[in-house]
Amino acid sequence: MVSKRRLGASMLLLGLAFVGAFHAVAAVAFDTGLASVGAGLAGISVLSLLVVNLPALGGGSGDDAD
Repeated sequence: MVSKRRLGASMLLLGLAFVGAFHAVAAVAFDTGLASVGAGLAGISVLSLLVVNLPALGGGSGDDAD
C-alpha cells in the first residue's frame, strides 16, 4: 500500500514536471531563450519522482522502521 505522504509527494513532483515541460515548450514557442530553465525543472522533477517511488517499485513499502 502506498502511503499518503508518498502519494502527495508524487503528485506534487508530477505537477512540477508538467509545469517545467509547459514552460520549456512555451519558451521555445515564444523564443524567450529560457527553455533550459523549463527543461531543467522538468528533469529534476522526474528524477525526484523516481527517487521517491523507487522503494515502491522494489515491492517494499519503504516505510519500514527496522
